[in-house]
Amino acid sequence: MALWYHRRLADVRRVLALADSLPGLRRIDLTVNYRCPRPVVERAVRLVAHNDERFVKTIQAGPTAHGRLILAPDGSDETIRMRHILESWPGDGGTRAILARTNAELLPAAAMALEMGLPFRAPRLRFLSEDRRVDAILEAARTVEAAGESPLPRLVDVATYCLERLPLPAATPLPVGAPAADTDARDADEPLPVETGELAAALVGWAAPYRTLPELAAAIERHRARIAELRRDDALLTLATAHSTKGLEFDHVAVVGLDAGRFPSARSLREAPEPARALEEERRLAYVAWTRARRSLTLVYDPASPSPFLLEAFSDVELNLDPAPC
Repeated sequence: MALWYHRRLADVRRVLALADSLPGLRRIDLTVNYRCPRPVVERAVRLVAHNDERFVKTIQAGPTAHGRLILAPDGSDETIRMRHILESWPGDGGTRAILARTNAELLPAAAMALEMGLPFRAPRLRFLSEDRRVDAILEAARTVEAAGESPLPRLVDVATYCLERLPLPAATPLPVGAPAADTDARDADEPLPVETGELAAALVGWAAPYRTLPELAAAIERHRARIAELRRDDALLTLATAHSTKGLEFDHVAVVGLDAGRFPSARSLREAPEPARALEEERRLAYVAWTRARRSLTLVYDPASPSPFLLEAFSDVELNLDPAPC
């Protein structure tokens, strides 16, 4: 329990101090992990052992826990990384999940699932194309076009003007029943904020292959239809943040973004009032992500800048890192 206690108004120290608050409380350690393969348990335990605020206990894999831990150094761009993951899993009909620290890091995985035609479950993920402000911007661009001007080369100006000056609809809300973001998760599970420049730049990027506004609008509608077709609650593939997977398990898990500055989050550590405790919380979060796997765990990282958590759980040789120059 103490490995994961980061909920609203929660602090792992409250769990650790229960014995002081409740005299006579009896502690019973659960020391066998029946879910995860042995190498996953061993490396997750090695990682969390670097925390000072924890219950010290021995955790072992169950006798029938068989599977693999795969280190996947990959310096490719994000979408190529995701393709490598999706193509690496066996076609055994098992459940699979791509886990990241933030929702933003899951968008390349969703884009690749759309490209490959793979159904996926991602209840908290929203594409920019689903933002209802896009329709209002396209309508404003049509007005510019009707006035005799060519809107596609000026689409960034139209979009920026609309976003900054005109009353536009709010971004598409999450569906009814989607879990609320954990206030302590901060940038991880909260709905993705879309800034003016981001949406304007996205529209310009989408417009590049098209000659007319109707062609662009039709492409956006096709993209939305593709999302509606493939985003399904019964999909074998789940795209989720590590924060949202407490209590869940999957046959095959890939944890992405295990790069320096990303996991642990440099932003969270920088803004935390107690950076040392924030680092321990990030480490607990990584432990949760790694231990969701029943058959295989794949840890994806840039070999040029691996997460310090990988350096704590594995040797440089295992991570395929070049030795430091003398």
